[in-house]
Amino acid sequence: MASAGLGRRRLVHRRDDADSASLAQRMAPPEVSGRDRRTLEIRYFLPLPRPGQDKSKSKSRDKEVSYTLDAYFYFPHSFGVNSATLPREQFYRSANSYMRLHAPGLKLSELADLDNDNNPGTALRNQLPLLMTERAPSSESLAMLAQLLGAELADAATFAVQRLRRLVVAAELSGVVGETGELLERACAETCSDILKALGSVRRLRAKTSAYRALMPPALLDGLCFAEEYASAIVDEQLAELATIIESSVALRDGMCTATRLRARLGLTIEQVNRRRMDQGFAMPWDDRPEYFSYRMALLKDELERALYVDTRRLVRDPFYQNSAAVVAASLAATWATLAQIPLLSTDLATEHRLLVLGFAVGAYVLKDRIKEWTRLMLSSRILRWDHDRKVLGNAMAPVGFGEFSGRARERMRFIEPGQVPADVATLRLAHRKMRMLASEREHVLHYHRWLTFRASEAPVPSGFGVQDLFRLGLDDLIKRLDDPIDPVSFYDHKSAQFKTAQVPKVYHLNLVLVATKLDTNEQVKTRTRVIVNQQGIVRLEPLVTQESEQPRP
Repeated sequence: MASAGLGRRRLVHRRDDADSASLAQRMAPPEVSGRDRRTLEIRYFLPLPRPGQDKSKSKSRDKEVSYTLDAYFYFPHSFGVNSATLPREQFYRSANSYMRLHAPGLKLSELADLDNDNNPGTALRNQLPLLMTERAPSSESLAMLAQLLGAELADAATFAVQRLRRLVVAAELSGVVGETGELLERACAETCSDILKALGSVRRLRAKTSAYRALMPPALLDGLCFAEEYASAIVDEQLAELATIIESSVALRDGMCTATRLRARLGLTIEQVNRRRMDQGFAMPWDDRPEYFSYRMALLKDELERALYVDTRRLVRDPFYQNSAAVVAASLAATWATLAQIPLLSTDLATEHRLLVLGFAVGAYVLKDRIKEWTRLMLSSRILRWDHDRKVLGNAMAPVGFGEFSGRARERMRFIEPGQVPADVATLRLAHRKMRMLASEREHVLHYHRWLTFRASEAPVPSGFGVQDLFRLGLDDLIKRLDDPIDPVSFYDHKSAQFKTAQVPKVYHLNLVLVATKLDTNEQVKTRTRVIVNQQGIVRLEPLVTQESEQPRP
């Protein structure tokens, strides 16, 4: 489940010991999470291609890379979800797909360095002198750089603190601190220092823009202010949660004041961050308007993440194919109806034969609409392979030198029979079953297929950035038929020798198998997740299997 508080989104897993450039070229396993109790989110990071060099020609050529995501949703019969109750149109009303720019390996130290090419702040600083020339960048592009900086800073701070959490858990599991405690203290000191430096770089950027205030677009000033306010609030929340975990750790109370030193370091860092927040008049969670703080943070989060979205535009050929199929179907139906009327034009038929022919003509007219619909569906399924087909334009920040790319996004949804499921997916579905002695559950299988193609341009985005693809599915229409979340059960308690009644939770298991493939290398990642739900929404998620493989191309 997604964490509470400021509603931070959990992004794809990344290794702490890798740099941003290497991680941007690695397809991470798809990650399943609950954005909220009623929304399931699938996200995975996709590396962008780099422009290649054609050896037979002197000019550079574009390079393409394609990915597919196959999601198999296994709905038990008790859900009542099938092709009749969940038609394609209703599925897409509940489902949304997004694409965002993201740098999974961008570190706080890189964001603190305004000379680092992967830092959006570096690109922003380099654009400031151009405001005094005829080639002044647009206010929208500058504001998007500021928003991107704030979003990446908040993500980098979150991941840095998560690394500290893992070290605390490691110390707790081992039961002794020793070298783990020393490593934790060094990592804590380094993280706190990097956080202050990264926030300081945003302040320096705000100061540099003051020199161009007469020429500065208001959107940029607001964007930098929002970036600092939101990132500071995330730092406060993350460090406070870490301090609570350290306080409850038994292993860190080793008689050497390890826990006290760690909490003192975190407290000093938070004190410096919050002093700046109060000086700037930022909203605080402890003032007399906590509702306003939560509301404002949600708005800031949406405002900053807006810069990450990649523009997708629907192709115009979909309506052409749909209309063409409809025209052909209507023509066949009209031809059938006309031919059915020809026997009535004959005057040589006896009365009883005329009645028979009249009945045939009426039946033919009734079948006309069915012929039209059957023909339209058949042609649409053969000609129009994709439910949605869109162009991808990643050029919003090209005017400020942050690169661009293009591509294509296509998707399709359908219910399939269990026998149509690939063998490796079926095997993954049956692994780690809780009820091994029972026969396989009766399930309906929904297959969602997504195909993404990206093309590099001559001015690519920085090497640390790629595309994070997000698919969100609202569960409201899927869980409304489920039983009440509490089931009263009566039983005899042999310990107290009394008859009792208990309120037992009523849950259902939705299994999700994901297969992500990089087509040019056949690199493939498979995951299976058990989604525990009740009538009120997602109860918890249980990741079960992750398989990574790279097969040679035939």
